[in-house]
Amino acid sequence: MYDYVIVGAGIIGLSTAYHIKKQRPDSSILIIDKAPGPGAGDTSKSAAAFRVFFTNRVNFALAHSSVEFYKHIQEQEGFDLSMRYVGYLFMPDKELMENMKIGLKEADKRGLPYKILDPKELEEKLGIRTIVEGLEEAEIMDAENIEAGILIENAGILMPDRLVQYYYEKLKSMNVEFAFETRVTGFKLMPRNPLGIEGEPFPWQDTRVDAVIVNGDRELQARKKIIVAAGAWTPFLLEPIGVDSFSRPKKRQIFVIKADTLEKKKTLYAKGLNNEGISPMLILPNGAYLRPAPEEDAFWTGYSDELGRPFMLEEDPVPEERFYLYGIHPMISLYLPQFEGSNPVSMWAGHYDMSFDGMPVVFEAYESDLIVSAGTSGSGILKGDGIGAVTAALALGKDEAELFTGETLKVKWLGLTERLLEKEYMII
Repeated sequence: MYDYVIVGAGIIGLSTAYHIKKQRPDSSILIIDKAPGPGAGDTSKSAAAFRVFFTNRVNFALAHSSVEFYKHIQEQEGFDLSMRYVGYLFMPDKELMENMKIGLKEADKRGLPYKILDPKELEEKLGIRTIVEGLEEAEIMDAENIEAGILIENAGILMPDRLVQYYYEKLKSMNVEFAFETRVTGFKLMPRNPLGIEGEPFPWQDTRVDAVIVNGDRELQARKKIIVAAGAWTPFLLEPIGVDSFSRPKKRQIFVIKADTLEKKKTLYAKGLNNEGISPMLILPNGAYLRPAPEEDAFWTGYSDELGRPFMLEEDPVPEERFYLYGIHPMISLYLPQFEGSNPVSMWAGHYDMSFDGMPVVFEAYESDLIVSAGTSGSGILKGDGIGAVTAALALGKDEAELFTGETLKVKWLGLTERLLEKEYMII
């Protein structure tokens, strides 16, 4: 018997437990995960890049508070997250630039800093080929010239395993319990006022989700709330009891390319773009990205292939080298010819837990004491601490979540019935 049982030891489950404990130190919490340790699912397979440059109020608040907290962890608490402010460099074509201009106007209102780099700077500092018009490859891929570079400075990269380790150590010191290698096989529903009649609960009874069933028959009961924050596995855990998580998994893949030539090293260790002396996170017009990984003398690359990529869960997702060779590589080498012929030295795959609108979904199902925290849509690390704060607030019966920055966020804005819907202009 625990006050709170949390399913999922990824970034959202860990941060949720952290915020509950910070506000209710006497609460007993158990975190369950089928993996042998914390953060071993999709959290560990993240590209782990961060930015605060958003136009949607919820996106901005969640990202800003999370990034500021991570900065506090590293700079004030002295816990190294390998957090490096390398920046994001968007390189839009003409059509995308028109859309981004709206986002930049919103950024100006917020006072968010950015720089506009002209094509010549992109060519000189990073080896970007900005003029592709007339190239056969560009015609085949319907690719256009790069109009400019938009450098977002309050952005960068960190190591997800270090962030997981921080939360894990903190939670252990707070006496949060963990049950690893523990597979959830169901949930137990009970009437709040049982009558002792066989077959309960009946449809007309006030019913709560009373316990998590693990490893076939063991019941782990929650006095107050059960919180399901299992990422891509969430819908498959909840559908058997008739709860929709409003999220579904999509496979995402990352491929590692070594900076093994002088030209690629010049791109990786670009000068004059940030204080780190390395390349920003590069976002090309076609959506492919290159994330610097200086500790490996390499880049990580990926692409969010939406149309044609099924909503599907793979228990142990396997990267597809063909996807890199025929999908990502042609897009990268068009704008960065120094990567032509580059093959990945390693690769991995995970899932994005995709919501219906790309925003996190946090709600209590049917007033049953079952809370769903899902739909991070590829921003689990980036918004993780903020999402955990909102989930904890809902679990504690609060209408607002106080974020690390001191800003408050209405819990219902991430819910279903009073969801705050605002278009996001700064998307990848």
